[in-house]
Amino acid sequence: MGKHEKWRKIAKKVRRKRIRQSLAKIRHEKEEQEQRKREQSPTYIQLLQKYEEEEAFQEEEEARLRAEAEQRWLQIEEEAQKQWRELQKKLEEAREDRIRQNLLIKLEWEKEQKRLKDLKEAKEREREENEKRQQQLREEIENFIAHGGDTPEHLKVYIEMNPNKPVCPFFQKTSACRFKDSCSRNHIKPGVSRILLIPNFYSHYSLEQTESEYDDSSLEFENHETYSHFKDFFFDVLPEMERYGRIRQFKVCCNRESHLRGNVYVEYSTTREAVRSFHVFNGRWYGGKQLSVEFCNIESWKSAICGD
Repeated sequence: MGKHEKWRKIAKKVRRKRIRQSLAKIRHEKEEQEQRKREQSPTYIQLLQKYEEEEAFQEEEEARLRAEAEQRWLQIEEEAQKQWRELQKKLEEAREDRIRQNLLIKLEWEKEQKRLKDLKEAKEREREENEKRQQQLREEIENFIAHGGDTPEHLKVYIEMNPNKPVCPFFQKTSACRFKDSCSRNHIKPGVSRILLIPNFYSHYSLEQTESEYDDSSLEFENHETYSHFKDFFFDVLPEMERYGRIRQFKVCCNRESHLRGNVYVEYSTTREAVRSFHVFNGRWYGGKQLSVEFCNIESWKSAICGD
């Protein structure tokens, strides 16, 4: 391609550019004329005023809505702050109440511990005093048993099982009652006496039977067998008990009632001998049973013993 053709090509390009620029300038001037014409038009001016009024109203409305929203938010925030303060107040009151309750519980616990400690110390003192009294009592009894003399004053007592009630006449005669200590009447027991009672000491098959018109079990044994068994018991027990004192009365109850059956009454010459025997035989085992020895008063053997 020659230089002329290049120049013509550039010249055409420049001319097209000038034409475009000229047309654009004419179009711009025409648009400006139309714009000035529109701006001078009453309708356009009214439309602009309307747009401006709408924009102003829109801004005012948005500002009002923002103010209302902000006011609502402030109210919500204030209410939330109020609720939070009330909650904190309640939590603080609850903490203080819990502290007071814990303090009261602690004080109560310390008071209870002190009471238990005092009670334990009191029981310990009482136990020690009881041990001292028991030791003193044992020493006095041992001294009384070993050397004789007057009966210790604290043993000269009578124990009433149901005070302020009438005296049980049956217990007064036999020192035994079918109702035992649950009797509605008063049972008076001596601290010590010359007479020992060993309940249910003697036992034999014949004493276990109950009388009935239809009961012929008594035919299974004879009286001489019972008497022979009793003599064995008598000559086995009496010498052993005579080792500790002179016996004035040795009686065995053959009544079949459970509270009288086989009761053995031993009357010694002196209280000292009865106390010595009591200490030896109480809790001792005989014939497979443990003996429980009691002191008793029998005012009259004649009234205590049945007619038969």
